[in-house]
Amino acid sequence: MPHSRTIAIALASTAGLLSGCTAVLIPSGASAIASVLDPPGAIELSFTYHAQQDPDWCDPADIEMWLVADGVALPAGDDHAIQQDFWSYETSHNDGYTIAEWNASPYAVAVTLDHFGDRSDIGDAPQPSLDAAGRVISHSIADLHQPVIVMVGGATHYVLVTGVQLGGKGADAPPLAVTLANPLQFGVGGGPPSGSDGAITMSWTDFATWYTPNTHHGGVWAAKWVLIAAGIDRAA
Repeated sequence: MPHSRTIAIALASTAGLLSGCTAVLIPSGASAIASVLDPPGAIELSFTYHAQQDPDWCDPADIEMWLVADGVALPAGDDHAIQQDFWSYETSHNDGYTIAEWNASPYAVAVTLDHFGDRSDIGDAPQPSLDAAGRVISHSIADLHQPVIVMVGGATHYVLVTGVQLGGKGADAPPLAVTLANPLQFGVGGGPPSGSDGAITMSWTDFATWYTPNTHHGGVWAAKWVLIAAGIDRAA
């Protein structure tokens, strides 16, 4: 299990970034960032950035980063081969959905994490509100020391949340800020520049303009906030 460490809050770069399986701009972190500089109670899980190796493979890249953070042995091969293995498992366990309907479904992501991580506690239960989703994120990072895969942009792209800054209510409330890895931050197959670990930190207020209900797909996740996390129910 990864150890936590204090995070240094950094302003996200927002210039024309693609956000995953479709083009969605990362929201500006400027408006609320002043209130979250150098905060107490900030926790970040150690991870190694891995870019998605195909325009559709944001979720396999997030799975790869999560398993590496947990110290799980990956399938043999380079990033492309590893993500291909994850993608093949997802598409064959897509809860009956076609790729056009769910590319790939939250259920597929959860069961793939369970399978390759040799575990049974990863769920995809849709969250009824932003606050509910925020509490899951806070609890997972701060208490379970586990990342969370979050679907942003109306459910068009998966990113990996690796850190939180907690407020006065601790893990019982949404965080004040989140740190995340966007597998398309530097383009398909791209890596972070020298001196960067590939992480982005933004206030919860700004993240909430990007983390919106699912408006692009059906199923139990329709009109809900989508995430994949440890310790929540399997919805499908």
